[in-house]
Amino acid sequence: MPCQLLCDGCDLDRECSDWLEANRQASDHEAEYADHWVMIRDLQRA
Repeated sequence: MPCQLLCDGCDLDRECSDWLEANRQASDHEAEYADHWVMIRDLQRA
């Protein structure tokens, strides 16, 4: 299922092919920027 990453602390807006990839990228982004929070949005439910 395609997902979209959206960050509350910067202009991150990225599409991923599946939830596992999105979760990995979100975790990496939050680890690099401790004050950012990344939302993973299911594009099939949008």
